[in-house]
Amino acid sequence: MHGATRAGGGDASRFREVAFRRLPLAVMATAVIAGAVFGSHWSVVLAPLPWIVALAVVGLPHGGADFAVSHRAWQGRPLALVWLAYGAAMAAVLAGFVAAPVAMIVAFTVFSCWHFGTAHLDTESGDAAGHTRPAAALLRGCLVLAVPLAVWPEATAAVAIDLAALAVGPRAATELVPAAAVRATGLGLAAVSVAAALAEAVMATRSPSSRWSRVKVLGDLAVIACLGCFTDPLFSVGLYFLAWHGWRQMEPLAESLAGARPRSWSALGGAIVHIHRAALPLLVPTWAAIGAAWWLWSPDHSPRALAIVSIAAYLVVTPAHELLGDLLRQMVGQQIPGSLPATRCLQPGRHG
Repeated sequence: MHGATRAGGGDASRFREVAFRRLPLAVMATAVIAGAVFGSHWSVVLAPLPWIVALAVVGLPHGGADFAVSHRAWQGRPLALVWLAYGAAMAAVLAGFVAAPVAMIVAFTVFSCWHFGTAHLDTESGDAAGHTRPAAALLRGCLVLAVPLAVWPEATAAVAIDLAALAVGPRAATELVPAAAVRATGLGLAAVSVAAALAEAVMATRSPSSRWSRVKVLGDLAVIACLGCFTDPLFSVGLYFLAWHGWRQMEPLAESLAGARPRSWSALGGAIVHIHRAALPLLVPTWAAIGAAWWLWSPDHSPRALAIVSIAAYLVVTPAHELLGDLLRQMVGQQIPGSLPATRCLQPGRHG
């Protein structure tokens, strides 16, 4: 019996490695090779595609599951208070974006580095011993945006200008985001990544058992950095969000909402359907809001405009999403993969 359990655990670990690390790495590496061999024009053309796919599959739904996840953790008045805080956070960010769009875009960029980094760190399967959590999170999150900002400042500035135009109009937004400031921000984030990498290296000397897991992380980060270097920034960040950040959330969400971490492709498919169904109460109004904003704001109803509006939606909801994750971490007293609960106390029938 013990041997069978160990074998099952080995099968689960192998499936986890293939489905949630090698598969997304292969997708991103394919884009890197295409960008290196054929140039970046194709990624400019396809740049909105990952964002549009993410609206329906994996990307937006992983945040849309917040209602179902929180309902398993709290009941009654505590749940109402959590959702009051969730709504207040979104309202505050929306008001800030309308009043000072560039400042909020900068804040969102920095916050996204932390959000991406903590999610990456929490969904790693390697030995976490010796981590300095802030440094580890910054190392993993800052590179995602540092490379596109530093390598593609004009294209990244164009995305930021389009975002700001949602609040102030296209004419007023034109001069709000200089490309030089974008590049300086990217170089600053890269410097933070280097400092975080040095901190990680120091910690690695104190925990020799974790060296192989750190080598794997460096390989992951190399692919992510190359993606930002060889492809259009709107495309690279969108593909990272869809194929890495959002996709890897499916495993802990499957445990929380479907009852178990998937150990086969069929189980994973069923869990993803379950997660998306559970996300519908938040997804439907979010889709309606994004669709209405896109239709009203974009004269030509272009795919790029839809991608920009979706990014604006993430700007508004991500702080609340991360706030919920922090509350859940505090409640269970441990780090939770993907900023969402994946522990037994949050399983169906275990509300406590």
